[in-house]
Amino acid sequence: MSNSIIHNAEILCIGTELLLGDIVNTNAAYLSQKLASLGIAVYRQSVVGDNPERLKVALKEALARADLVITSGGLGPTYDDLTKETVAEHFGRSMHMDGEVLAEIERYFTNRYGDVCRMTPNNRKQALVPDGAIVLRNPNGTAPGLAIEGEDGKTVILLPGPPREFEPMVDAEVLPYLARRRGEVFFSRNVHIMGMASRPSKMS
Repeated sequence: MSNSIIHNAEILCIGTELLLGDIVNTNAAYLSQKLASLGIAVYRQSVVGDNPERLKVALKEALARADLVITSGGLGPTYDDLTKETVAEHFGRSMHMDGEVLAEIERYFTNRYGDVCRMTPNNRKQALVPDGAIVLRNPNGTAPGLAIEGEDGKTVILLPGPPREFEPMVDAEVLPYLARRRGEVFFSRNVHIMGMASRPSKMS
């Protein structure tokens, strides 16, 4: 695990449905609040569709500006879920089938559906992990999260898009990981005052 300090971050949310306005992007707001509590400044939030070429550009630009990029979405089993593959390519990492992740996905299907719904071959794709990546557990879904640390100290954290999976993973997996790599923390508070109206100054 890298010991480099993370000072700032960018949030990159992936999904054509976000661009079309089909769903509201609550993940970015939730994550920004959590990162602020650790003293990690979020300088930019971006949204890109399910297009690997545009994602490559967005990822490269974000990593040129920030120590940390956290992505949301694009980790599903379908052909257009290519976040993991795109990030692995950026870092020059090969992919391997992680036996523990695969077993976790199989247990999820068994516990949730029993014999009613079997795990499909497509879901095996979700057990592919870039070499050297840290696996972040997802007890509420089939797509694990990942933390990939580059040799230059840059880090990308990949998280699934559904909020019921995303938010618990931020709290249980991402925050403890980042707490070990944060620097000084500056706390701020908003003070709301009611009933104090401004008075016009008297003219002499």
